[in-house]
Amino acid sequence: MKERRKDRITVYIGGMITALLASACCLGPALFLAFGVTGLGFLSRFEWLRPYFILLTLVLVGVAYSYAYGKKSSNCGPGGACNPAARRINRILFWVLIGFAVFGVSFPYVSAWLLA
Repeated sequence: MKERRKDRITVYIGGMITALLASACCLGPALFLAFGVTGLGFLSRFEWLRPYFILLTLVLVGVAYSYAYGKKSSNCGPGGACNPAARRINRILFWVLIGFAVFGVSFPYVSAWLLA
């Protein structure tokens, strides 16, 4: 049971990290420029990795969806007693992951629109 929880937490945190990495080429320089730190344009070199991070984020969102709402979401033990608190935490973490994914994937496009 502990291994399942570790796997689920790994999926949620991994999805959040890959979502932020998907926007690292644009988010990093924009944040540091806003705070007056220059010279971080080297992060734009990682733009070629962006599609891979987006794909990995979408895969992890799919796995997290199956944990939160799919057949794997029941969290039933051998006695058949389901844990609604664990299900609620999985669903909250799923929606936090969705927020990170939407932010990470859309940031380069939205930032260009906001700065125009």
